[in-house]
Amino acid sequence: MKKVVIAVLLVAVVFLAAPNKAQADYLSLNFGTVTDSSFSFNPFFWTAGMTIDIPLGNIMTLSPEGYIVVHKFNFGTFIFAPSVMLNFHFKEFFIGGGLSKWFLLGDDISGSPSTDFSLKVNAGFQGSDLRLSVFIFTPFNDLFDSMAVGATLGFVF
Repeated sequence: MKKVVIAVLLVAVVFLAAPNKAQADYLSLNFGTVTDSSFSFNPFFWTAGMTIDIPLGNIMTLSPEGYIVVHKFNFGTFIFAPSVMLNFHFKEFFIGGGLSKWFLLGDDISGSPSTDFSLKVNAGFQGSDLRLSVFIFTPFNDLFDSMAVGATLGFVF
């Protein structure tokens, strides 16, 4: 029960810290999956989170994100994964990179991604209603050798 309360509080902080709709171009609720770079899906992680795109000119956005990463729908242990991304937009397509830090809440999950500060690189498509994104997450001390790979589908508001 304590872990559920912590998760709810973390999500509430992310939503309360989010800028209002007048300041942000897009707010999207995203759902997806994460695995290791071998695409073995062992272990298999589900993600749910939020991305906010704050415009920085015509083609750039600053995109704070917050995700909950869950192993096999076991909510007793999960990862809270905030990130800050700088994305470049070319019509509906985007590509970018940023900083991410994953926090493991609960017991250790065998095969879980590193919880060190890490590089996150993403690319995708953002239409008026949907956002499709693929990303890699790699620790700075093991750059591109130890990676988590993921994809999300988001609903844009």
